[in-house]
Amino acid sequence: MSQETLVSDEEKARVLEYADPIADDVLLGFDEGKYTVYREFVTSRLGLYVSRDNPVVTERGEYITVTYRANFEREDGVSLRFIFRKGDESHQLSGLWFDSPMLRS
Repeated sequence: MSQETLVSDEEKARVLEYADPIADDVLLGFDEGKYTVYREFVTSRLGLYVSRDNPVVTERGEYITVTYRANFEREDGVSLRFIFRKGDESHQLSGLWFDSPMLRS
């Protein structure tokens, strides 16, 4: 399996043009109750979504990953990974991971 590598600043800017709005929609959707089961699991541990920053954009094989550090009401620095398939002009979300000590407890 290939190693994950950082993309160029130019590629990062292109990816964030579509990734940031998708990240906002997903995270605000949790707050609005649009993803009922996932929302209950996440909000019962972390609280509501507050903000995200410092995106890191990497690539591995045929995928682009955008990793954010997000702040929630009860925990800061939650790792959020949004996975997109390279070359997919629809920018459909292929994967989404949340990682934090509170979610693992």
